[in-house]
Amino acid sequence: MSSINFQRTYLLSDAYESIKEQAIQVLDKYLGHPDLITFNDLDRSVTFSTERLIPTASTNRPRVMLLFSNPHPHSVYQGMFLSPNTKGRENPFWPVMEEAGWLSIAEENRNPKQLADICLKAKYQGPFELIFYCYYAFPTKDPKDIIRIFGSEYFSQFIEQESIDEFKKTIQETSVEAVVTFNKEIFNLVSKYQVERYIDRLMEGELIQSQIKGTERYVPIFLTFPTGWRYCPRQFRKASLDIVRTAICGG
Repeated sequence: MSSINFQRTYLLSDAYESIKEQAIQVLDKYLGHPDLITFNDLDRSVTFSTERLIPTASTNRPRVMLLFSNPHPHSVYQGMFLSPNTKGRENPFWPVMEEAGWLSIAEENRNPKQLADICLKAKYQGPFELIFYCYYAFPTKDPKDIIRIFGSEYFSQFIEQESIDEFKKTIQETSVEAVVTFNKEIFNLVSKYQVERYIDRLMEGELIQSQIKGTERYVPIFLTFPTGWRYCPRQFRKASLDIVRTAICGG
């Protein structure tokens, strides 16, 4: 386990057998990753690896949370958010974030191990100290697979409640000053105001902003293009991140 990866256990009780069967079907090709998913027949539980990156040292820059849906199994396996895909192709997140002035990390240092070390120590140039956070802890290729695996009842009664409680706790404890998310569904879950169609609005240069609901202090949240959406030209991604960066820096 790296200092980014950690393990969590869900007690499944009567739902154990069906959840185990669904997980094996949905996560089939990732089950060989060490410590990713372990089912315990004795106590009817599942233990899994997940990820969260909170810088270990303060640099006195404003803390901004980058909010994602849930971990991808292959990134958990490699020990860093937004790692190269199974074909070794770099996630476009990193070059776009550099071009937009959020964090400058040389291309030769953008392998998972070096990225993890640099981001944990916040040893990058940029206006913010960045927290990488997944709203849902369970790793899947697609966030919709979480409901497929656990079923709507277990999801709504346990996973949803755990997620919102942990999110609010982290916002409070880490003194986050702003949140940026790359997922409309997650934006709508945590923000005071909802959005529907948004891609055209982003392409037109609009700033999509709300505030985190249910917190004691005002924390703005911004929505930008999905990290894994390869159909959006890089200049639009950069332009959107430029606008968000300017908004946060301007208070």
